[in-house]
Amino acid sequence: MRQLAKTRITGGQGMNTYGSHARSTFAKVQGYRETKITGPGSSAIKYDVLTALLVTVAHDSGSLGRLAGRLSLVITARFNWRMGTFNVGLKELARMWGVTERTAKREMAQMRSLGWISVERPAARGRVAQHRIEFTALLRSTAPHWDAVGPDFAARMTGAPEPAETPNVVPLHGDKVSLPPEDGSNWPRVAEILSQSDPAAYRSWFANLVPVECETEVWVLLAPSRFAASYIQTHLKDRVLMAIATIDRSVRRVEVIADGT
Repeated sequence: MRQLAKTRITGGQGMNTYGSHARSTFAKVQGYRETKITGPGSSAIKYDVLTALLVTVAHDSGSLGRLAGRLSLVITARFNWRMGTFNVGLKELARMWGVTERTAKREMAQMRSLGWISVERPAARGRVAQHRIEFTALLRSTAPHWDAVGPDFAARMTGAPEPAETPNVVPLHGDKVSLPPEDGSNWPRVAEILSQSDPAAYRSWFANLVPVECETEVWVLLAPSRFAASYIQTHLKDRVLMAIATIDRSVRRVEVIADGT
């Protein structure tokens, strides 16, 4: 298996509205218990977290969208970013959310079952419970909707290079996507199939995959971050395999990896 070098995003602050995103937003919040989201660049991460929640509210009409909306309000009104916790009683939650205390209690339990929040300090007489937001689990739940914000947002969240800005010109033949150059393998043809079937998903998830091995029954693709590799492997691998099957039916499995795996 040949070794491939990857180009990483580097540079100082001011590269774009959000600063340098050499590490993905997802990777930064994974270490939130040890590294608080405060100081230079923290505003960008906070906006990304709220954007992930609110796009889920807009696109999920079920319980996930409802809970994302509830938690968005808690974060903006009562969350302590320095401590990583919020102290809000059921009575106040019910008032904020416009529901009964029984409903507020049930929905907090649902958030705990999803892994979005955990009890940092139980309630006691004269003291409300303190909860911690588990951003790793929270952002994993919102990932299916990142594409709706745009490829730049999905790139920041996963650590992929952000797409270059294009002139504000209406194309004559629709939006074009950047396809990999011919390298003697079948990957450029597979990439073209993926881009034609879902251009938005291609830009956000597939465009930055690099083929490591694609001449055997098992294809190995390199993703720009561990989260991107995990997400594609879990949610999008079948799409890749179906695209490969249109060209080579001998391929039985696809593995998506990241540096260090």
